[in-house]
Amino acid sequence: MTVQETILSFPGLADFPEAYLSLLLAGRSLNGAAELNTVDAKTVNLTIADALSAAVNLPDFTENKLSISYPRSYFEKTAARLYKENGEPEKANTITNRISVPRGKASDIW
Repeated sequence: MTVQETILSFPGLADFPEAYLSLLLAGRSLNGAAELNTVDAKTVNLTIADALSAAVNLPDFTENKLSISYPRSYFEKTAARLYKENGEPEKANTITNRISVPRGKASDIW
């Protein structure tokens, strides 16, 4: 199995755009056509995490009765776990940190 096939077989990435996957592979210095057993597993896992963090922004699709939506919280949690397990915890922190704005007080006076 090739590196690209492995990444696209990961749950939720079957419809991932191959052009962007090529960009992610190049960013990690991976050859998508290389056999999986010839490359570093950590690098492949980090590329999967990159793809999952990018897949969070995929748009939902609805046409008549067909509806495709993506489990964004699953993508975020899995990407954060893969980043932490493979030596890039700073990227995991950027995914999981949310900005929380407390509810403010407003007067009724105009």
